[in-house]
Amino acid sequence: MKIRAILFGILFNCIVGSHQISTANDDHYWAGVVEYSFKERSVENQSAFVSTANNLERYIQIINSTEADPLDIIVFPEYGLSQKDTASFVPDPKDTIAPCNNLEYEQVVRDLSCWARDRQKYLVINLVEKAFCPDTDYDWRSCASDGLNYFNANVVFDRNGRVIARYRKYNLFGEAGMNVTLWSDVTTFDTDFGVTFGTFICFDLMFHEPALQLVQEGVTDFVFTTMWFSELPFLTAVQIQQAWAYANNVNFLASGSSFPEIGSTGTGVFAGRRGRIVALMNHEAESKLYVARVPKIDRPEATIEREPVIEYTPAQMTNLKLKRDQIDVYEMSTLPMNVSFYETTLCQESLCCNFTLNYTVTLPQNDNQSYYTYVLAVSDSPRTFDGFANGMITTCAIFACTDAENRTTCSTRFADPSTVVDAVRFNSIEIDGVFPGGPEVFLLPNSVDTGILPLEVDEIEYEERLFYQDDEPLKQIDYKLVKPRSNLLTFAIWGRKFVNDASSAPAAIANILLVLVVAIFGIFAL
Repeated sequence: MKIRAILFGILFNCIVGSHQISTANDDHYWAGVVEYSFKERSVENQSAFVSTANNLERYIQIINSTEADPLDIIVFPEYGLSQKDTASFVPDPKDTIAPCNNLEYEQVVRDLSCWARDRQKYLVINLVEKAFCPDTDYDWRSCASDGLNYFNANVVFDRNGRVIARYRKYNLFGEAGMNVTLWSDVTTFDTDFGVTFGTFICFDLMFHEPALQLVQEGVTDFVFTTMWFSELPFLTAVQIQQAWAYANNVNFLASGSSFPEIGSTGTGVFAGRRGRIVALMNHEAESKLYVARVPKIDRPEATIEREPVIEYTPAQMTNLKLKRDQIDVYEMSTLPMNVSFYETTLCQESLCCNFTLNYTVTLPQNDNQSYYTYVLAVSDSPRTFDGFANGMITTCAIFACTDAENRTTCSTRFADPSTVVDAVRFNSIEIDGVFPGGPEVFLLPNSVDTGILPLEVDEIEYEERLFYQDDEPLKQIDYKLVKPRSNLLTFAIWGRKFVNDASSAPAAIANILLVLVVAIFGIFAL
């Protein structure tokens, strides 16, 4: 046994020594994001325990793969690993515990800790965490009969297998039986290659807390786990991931669960305003590690090495289910098909948008062929996110319709893409508007094509200019298409207003009650 251990140690050192761990002095670090299909590892009526064990086995295969050899950090997606029935206790990061071989913790946590240590990787794992209900005076929320809370959590292991960060999702999207913290956790972790990461989960991207809080605190690199349900015209997964990274000029490592039939896919690594390094939207379930050499944000001269674009045809992408936004309340105007230049202004409530378009129309001669037409739209109105939260949307947009005279067809796709021809080539587009300029509004450049990928950053120009009018901060935004495009589905300035915003109901209620309790205790203190 001792000889075997020595041989294993020699082999392990050779493997680890075959690549160089990134350091704080390097201009880059190596990251891997996993598009993962739990569907591939499950069968009908399979128990949660068997499913979790199968997923764990596949995770370990990915961590131990040759593709992972050069990586400093690997990110796995939301809900790819465990379920509530297989929830795990997780050490408090303050205790810097490595749960490897510690029987106080479930096998999932133990094994991942061991593999993080053995492979010398930072691992970001989303799992269902269980924790004893707190025995405190300020948390009066009822506890489940088993005495436990359950969280959708990101857990970060360092190269020694220690748990160095734990983030519990704050903005739930209908996860049955999951709890939320009393207030948003602003979670970061430091690495030995000189980068501090923030982390949050899926629906959190739509809110100020904690995502934008982290940006405001100066965090420049993010790990994002998601099981996104893509939606036209503004919220397909990679579309919004790239836009969020661009608007904040941050490195963004996004790992998506892969289940296109229910609308879930979307994985990538984005280098802020320098755009995507690697990204994909899938039309079939897949479990695969995607590797990127990431230039550090504070090294603007560092080279960027983009992976080849992974884009599937519109026909292939029909297998990806796409929801539709509540755009019927927007103010809209049909783009005329009998001219090549068009200017107009549209307004809704306090928002007015100016549109200037230069385009070429080539209508098909074959009656059996179909083509997209377009509307210009403006919105300054509320929406619901499937009833799980409500929020204000502000946007100046152009999006495609299968029949522009029937507005209910806008932001839908043709059922048979093989009949579709690109009838409209946009030579240039200019959109501008004046938006509120305070921290309660977040705006970004938004686009997607028929392959369900955003435009490359060199195809656009986006400028924000802050100014004041009667002491009120306002933001002038100019957004341009600077290279011709024929297959657009969306081109928009899109934003969220957080004033009177309703995040996940339990969290919002908890925050209100917390304020009341603090006030009451303050009165008694007097």
